[in-house]
This record gives sequence, C-alpha cells and structure tokens, in this order.
Amino acid sequence: MTDAFSITAGLRYTHEKKSGVFEQWWTGGNDLSGLTPVQQATANALRGQFNPVTDYSTELSDNCLGGLVSLAWKVGPDALLYATYSRGNKSGGLNLTSLPAGVTPDVAPEKVNNYEAGFKTQFLDRCLTFNGAAYWTEITDYQTAIIEQASTTTFRQYIANIPKVRSRGFEADLSFRASDNFSLFGSLSYTDAKYVEYTNAPQAVERLNVSSIQDLSGEPLPGVPKFTYSFGAEGHAALGGGGLELYANADWSHRSSFNTSASNSAWAQVPGYGIANARIGLRSDDRVWDVSIWA
Repeated sequence: MTDAFSITAGLRYTHEKKSGVFEQWWTGGNDLSGLTPVQQATANALRGQFNPVTDYSTELSDNCLGGLVSLAWKVGPDALLYATYSRGNKSGGLNLTSLPAGVTPDVAPEKVNNYEAGFKTQFLDRCLTFNGAAYWTEITDYQTAIIEQASTTTFRQYIANIPKVRSRGFEADLSFRASDNFSLFGSLSYTDAKYVEYTNAPQAVERLNVSSIQDLSGEPLPGVPKFTYSFGAEGHAALGGGGLELYANADWSHRSSFNTSASNSAWAQVPGYGIANARIGLRSDDRVWDVSIWA
C-alpha cells in the first residue's frame, strides 16, 4: 500500500475424498465343536474381547475454503508491527479398526480460526533483537487419540472429534550480541489451552468405578504446559593465527507441569522440569570441522 504499510492475503480451496474397508475375522485356533454349548459361548466371548468379528466400509468427503489476511506496518527502519487472521483445516480421516458402539469410523476435519498480533524490533545498531506476539486460536472438531479400556484385559485406540477447544497466549524472544565474540538469548511463552466443550470424554482409568465418561469442558488440553522459558549464552575466540576457534555455549530451558492423557488422568501428570545443556569445542574458523564435548 505504501513503503511502510502492506497487506498480504490469500485463499485456498481443498477437496478431499477418502474411502476404506475394515474386515476382522477369526482363523485357526482350537476346534470348539467338542465343547458344550455353554463352554463354546464362553470361549467365543473370550475371543471376542480381543478380536470381535466385524467388517464395514466407509467414505468421507470434505470441502474446505481457508485463507489469511495479514497487515504489516513498518513504524521505523528496525521496527515492525503486524496483525494476522487465518483460517485453515486439518484433514479428516477414517478409523479403520474395531470400534465401540456409537463411535463413527469417520473423523471430521478440524476447522481452525487463528488471530495473532505482534512486533519485531532491533535496537543498539541491531545488536539487540526483541520480538513478541499474542495469539488466540479456536478449533472446532478437534482431533485427538482416545485410548479406552474395552475389558479387564484389553484396550482399544481410535481418533475422535472434540466439539471445540481454544488456545491463547503470548510469546517473546530476546537476543543480544554483546560483541563479535559473545551473545546472549532468551525466550518466554505462556499458553492457556483448554477444552471449551467436551462433555463425553473417556473416564480416567482410576475413576472407572465412578462412570465410563466424564465432562472435561474447561479442563486443560493434554501435552501443553502453561509456561516455558529458556535462556543461554555463547562465546568464541580465535586461537592464534592457525585458523582455529575455541567456543562454548550453555542454555537452560524449563516447562511447567502438564498432563499427557486425553482423559486427564492423575497418573499421567508430568511435573514441571528443566534441562541444562553445555558444550565446549574446537573448530576451524571456516567451519569445515568441529570437535566438541557436551553434557
């Protein structure tokens, strides 16, 4: 639009069609004809717990119109503000497996609406870089893997759709080149991700005596810590005039606690933890070879 202001826009249309067939049968095994009818029924029930005889065919068709519009404003030579709206989808799929009653083999595509605004800046003759962004993402028909206890001895896994989830937060990163030989960096992010609507979630294994399903609406999404941060430093120095360079770097990253199960089981809670890394090495100044020790 001008030297300082620009608009980027785009559209994408996708048509997908998938079909599949699932068949499961028994073959071999001991002959049950010598057993009484009651014994045969018991044996068949045991076999059915592990591999029920079933077959079906299914087909999925979907059309999706997605796109984005992004506004960018260069407020100075080394400062940019931007705002973006985008809409997209994640392909649907087919559950070609033995499914519990009431579960459809078709997995609907995810529909995603994302809003983001942020800035990118540099200071001190471009030695200091500071970037940040805030976002809000809403997903309908969110796809997740379900692991469900089918009997006292067997479990089954399939993909299911959750009506709606929401993720929002912010992130920022900072890097500072203190000299030609030494630099510092750090990052911070906050994420609030939760199920907006999920009234028929599978029950956690430790609460199966209460009910087989639960309402997880408002509960956090699995695998997403609320806070993550990292910081570190790197330095290097030439050794004489022989084309050698000694270098060292270290960093620390941390994430807060999070759950790893779709059922929000207490047994799947991972406490917050941090990881430290350090490395010292020797390399040629043209980076053709590099030898280092790390921990």
